[in-house]
Amino acid sequence: MKDKIKFIEELAKSMNENKIEAVKYEDSNFEISLTKKRKERNVILGRALSQPQPLAQAPVSTEEEVKIEETTAPAEPKEVAPEEISGTKITSPMVGTFYTSPSPTAAPFVKEGDSVKEGQTLCIVEAMKLMNEVKSTVSGKIKKVLVKDKDSIKKGQALFIVE
Repeated sequence: MKDKIKFIEELAKSMNENKIEAVKYEDSNFEISLTKKRKERNVILGRALSQPQPLAQAPVSTEEEVKIEETTAPAEPKEVAPEEISGTKITSPMVGTFYTSPSPTAAPFVKEGDSVKEGQTLCIVEAMKLMNEVKSTVSGKIKKVLVKDKDSIKKGQALFIVE
């Protein structure tokens, strides 16, 4: 696997140096496709709405980003930009799995329409078998829950909108 990652990094570096837009490589049990893509311009709280998750990434210029996919891996679902809702966004502090309740049989911590106070637990994010509580940074009413129970989430991803 390390050899494949090194090969991918060298291929990406060569693409940047030679201003190549796309490359596809196939071997008996390995297939890779690299495509340059301009960074997304839609930014919420300093983070892009969707960021590709490459297997490995070589150093690239700040203007461009290299997206790397191994065709044997399952395709990730495309993110749809959420509709703009006013209010304070509560974001995930880490990558992990989103849980609405402390256990599968327990009631959710909060649901849309509930009033919350600053410091109140809104959900749990499981990361590396550790359960991390996400607390509200503001008092108000839960206007929208943006993630479903047991969804995989990214660091900085909006979870709730509180008004």
